[in-house]
Amino acid sequence: RSGGMPEQIDDDASDIVGEHEAEDVLMLATLIGIGHEEHEFLWIAKEAYQADLPGGWEIYFDEEGKHFYYNTESNTSTYEHPSIEFYRKLYQDFKIKDEEFRKRQEERELAIGRQDDEEEVAVPATADTG
Repeated sequence: RSGGMPEQIDDDASDIVGEHEAEDVLMLATLIGIGHEEHEFLWIAKEAYQADLPGGWEIYFDEEGKHFYYNTESNTSTYEHPSIEFYRKLYQDFKIKDEEFRKRQEERELAIGRQDDEEEVAVPATADTG
């Protein structure tokens, strides 16, 4: 496999798209900012890969065969997908929510652990009157 992507991520990407599309999805994941260990966010790259271009945008190829995007309304062109910022923000928003959720889970687990510790201490010892 090319691109130096870890095998596990290649497998994860292949699970959500066809194997021949996995490399493109992984490249998009990198452009979006999704880290190599953030498998749970690959769906964002898949969505970006499958998304239609916004209105007024078309794909062309330069002299070297590299594709670029051209906006017919504003007569501007870019090598970066016109919607990439949307997907970067989507990823950042979900990452923040995920981190907040994990933090709340850890706090709950700590609180439950403290509550269990307090209950153990609060249980009075019984004396044997035998």
